[in-house]
Amino acid sequence: MKLKTVKSDPRPMEVWNAKVDFDNMSGAKNRPVILLEIKKDDYIVFMVTSHGHHPETDIKLVDPYEVMLDKSSTVRTDRTFRLDKARFNYKLGDLAPDDVEMLSMFYDRVRNGRRIRTEYV
Repeated sequence: MKLKTVKSDPRPMEVWNAKVDFDNMSGAKNRPVILLEIKKDDYIVFMVTSHGHHPETDIKLVDPYEVMLDKSSTVRTDRTFRLDKARFNYKLGDLAPDDVEMLSMFYDRVRNGRRIRTEYV
């Protein structure tokens, strides 16, 4: 399978490969992220990981293959991450409509300070 390497401006509900700092700022790792919102120069994202750490808030995508992720990919919805545009490497794809609906609901809750407990993991 050939990776999509189109370089364009990231848009909400797209999945991108981006450089994300570790929590302790000791380094960074390229990983998939889902762009949620753009606020001035900040790009607000959920991080995608292969190992869920927060079973009460981590979710699985309905159609991970649509964006070149495997079935073990987990979206961390326990918090958002802020990236600048330079951190985005390349677009992986567009989320399936069911995933857009689900992640929009989760992001609305996070943005308003509420959490959703999930059974998706």
